[in-house]
Amino acid sequence: MLTKQGQGTLRWGDDMNAGLRTTIQEQGFPVEELRGRTAILRMVPELGGRIIGLQSLKTGREWCWHQPRPDWLWANRAGDAFGDSPQAGIDECLPSVAACRVRGRKIPDHGEVWHLRWSLDLEALAARKLRATMPLAISPFVFSRTIQVGDDGDFVFDYSLNNTGTEPEPFLWCLHPLLNLEPGDRLDLPAEVRSLRLNGGLGAPMNLGDRWDYPEPMPGVHLDRCEVPGMPGGCLKGFAGPLEQGRAAVVNDLSGDRFELRWDASRIPFLGLWINRGHAGFHHVALEPSTGAPDSLAEALEGWKQCRLLQPGETARWSLTIDIA
Repeated sequence: MLTKQGQGTLRWGDDMNAGLRTTIQEQGFPVEELRGRTAILRMVPELGGRIIGLQSLKTGREWCWHQPRPDWLWANRAGDAFGDSPQAGIDECLPSVAACRVRGRKIPDHGEVWHLRWSLDLEALAARKLRATMPLAISPFVFSRTIQVGDDGDFVFDYSLNNTGTEPEPFLWCLHPLLNLEPGDRLDLPAEVRSLRLNGGLGAPMNLGDRWDYPEPMPGVHLDRCEVPGMPGGCLKGFAGPLEQGRAAVVNDLSGDRFELRWDASRIPFLGLWINRGHAGFHHVALEPSTGAPDSLAEALEGWKQCRLLQPGETARWSLTIDIA
């Protein structure tokens, strides 16, 4: 049984079944909720399908970061810089992360879908799935994402991307989850991750394409402890891959909390790692499974040569799982 207690709050009844959803409000925006075995996921369709909550049912930890202000959600328009967005929680970046120009098209900062107003599929909602499909306004793609509770009680994300154009089209996709940091947090990455190819940052001299050792690129700086040069105020973005194992986690040995992402590395071969320890006054980390690298589709196409190419009429499909323990 579900009961609402006041505007914008919800109480889960004792007989709550995994996957049952309801609509609540957050700062005037409708929010869809999914309850898994160990966590509750909260998503705002009107704000680009943004996931604003992943809360542990065991410890109460909220993994999704947002700015420390009461009005931390708002809508954006096409062409807005991502820095002018709420930056809260998890966004979808497609077909580029960095603003760039590809084949005469001006692709905006963090792509074309994060600012759109998504409409959920009502038939999918009846089946306890959060599904939205939308055409991109600039690039000739149709993008779809479905979130549901899997057989193991975790959250399964299924994606498709169709090329509606008449030419082969390059694209980058990445999940962009800004996660809260707490004392005791550390990164748990596959043993094959021994270096990062840099996309940029602040706090030490670095150039696009530089390679840093992981986890300790310089004495006293431990990336696996979410440390970066120049703390406080430093930040870093780098890529690991192509990978053989699609897995990355943030774990806390003090509380036992764990946030883990799992995916098929043959379809999503890269992991972007973003660590911010004070830039703009923010502290957060992002584990970003990505189909290519670096953040700019133009650079991925012409420089690093690490992006997917979708043929006319072809549909690419991929999945990932978020497990909160």
